[in-house]
Amino acid sequence: MGALAAVPLAGSLLTACGQGDPDTGPVEVKWDRDPCERCNMVLSDRHYAAQIRDPQKVPHKFDDFGCAIIVLRDKGWPEDQIEFWVTDYKTGQWIDAFKARYFGGKMTPMGYGLGATTVPNPGDMSYEEARQSVLARGK
Repeated sequence: MGALAAVPLAGSLLTACGQGDPDTGPVEVKWDRDPCERCNMVLSDRHYAAQIRDPQKVPHKFDDFGCAIIVLRDKGWPEDQIEFWVTDYKTGQWIDAFKARYFGGKMTPMGYGLGATTVPNPGDMSYEEARQSVLARGK
């Protein structure tokens, strides 16, 4: 009887895990099909993509961290009212863009040259330093 009673509980736990808030977190990317909101290139490099949920919780996809920064500036979205993710250039996993560490010298889709990761290393940049690097390019 104890094993039978555990089945419904296990099923309900699995169901609960699958029910995330659809208005938060990164959305699924259809690689090689979804376009970048800024440059209109398709998102194909899983190591340098970015996403922003604007203040109305609408998701926006970008092929390069630099494109996301330019749109963020142009739209005037307050950073404390958005969610912002980038893919880890080593793993391709979505990470919080504000907490990520950035490295220059990468071959990124739009040439901004910044890769993000969660592991701090000598010579890396904070989000703010990476943002300033993109804005200084003036693209």
